[in-house]
Amino acid sequence: MIEINEIPEDWNEDQIKIYEIYSKLDDGNKEAIEELEKILTKWLGELKIVSWNCNGKFREKFKEIVEEDADIYVIQECEDPAQSTDEEYREFAGENYIWTGHLHYKGLGIFAKEDVKLEKIKTNGEFEHFICVKVNDSFNLLGIWAMPKYVQMIHGFFDANEDLFDENLIMCGDFNSSVVFNYHHPKAKNHTKLNHNLESKGLKSVYHDLTGDEQGEEKSMTFYQSRHLNNPFHMDFVYAGENVVKEFEILDQYKWITVSDHLPLVFKI
Repeated sequence: MIEINEIPEDWNEDQIKIYEIYSKLDDGNKEAIEELEKILTKWLGELKIVSWNCNGKFREKFKEIVEEDADIYVIQECEDPAQSTDEEYREFAGENYIWTGHLHYKGLGIFAKEDVKLEKIKTNGEFEHFICVKVNDSFNLLGIWAMPKYVQMIHGFFDANEDLFDENLIMCGDFNSSVVFNYHHPKAKNHTKLNHNLESKGLKSVYHDLTGDEQGEEKSMTFYQSRHLNNPFHMDFVYAGENVVKEFEILDQYKWITVSDHLPLVFKI
């Protein structure tokens, strides 16, 4: 149940009345609770976002992730709905999505509910698997699927689009990177340097900020090589300004490892 410590000052009598009805419902009114939660979430300005590398064949997997009932899905390794022959997948995507990639069966997509406004932001440079959008005329969302040379590609995007990076940006996706792989990259282009650059813009890894784990010493992982639980890494991230993200969760590995080698990241703002 959504708990409100203080009724917003701009709520009218009808909004207050609806919240009072909602707060008195019991578990036997599941459908009514879910419907009112959707209304309350919209009034409170809260958005739920999922970032997930689906490991391909998203047309066969989207029904599982939509159970999260997110407002926005940032999906790596997904098909282009416009070129898909799967009717249900095209219906899921609707018209409110942005997709990029040179392979129609494996790219990056941002999918949103009909009442969420997405406006694509033009960025500098040739960075195929990066999508930046303005959401609800409010904040910027940058979706990433980093390909070889992984973190060096993210550095390249940062250098070419530095003006985008501020506390109004949320950055999420499969970075294919970690400080444990610093030795693979030049010091000026490794993950530690990326963290430094982002922190200079007021952006921090939400997971590390909330848990207190050090980079490279994470207790929770996001990626399991070849779906083997004994070969884990923390390679998927959400970066945001201080106190922007209200809730953050990495979903259960035992369920999602059967679906992908990456676990979904779920967060609310």
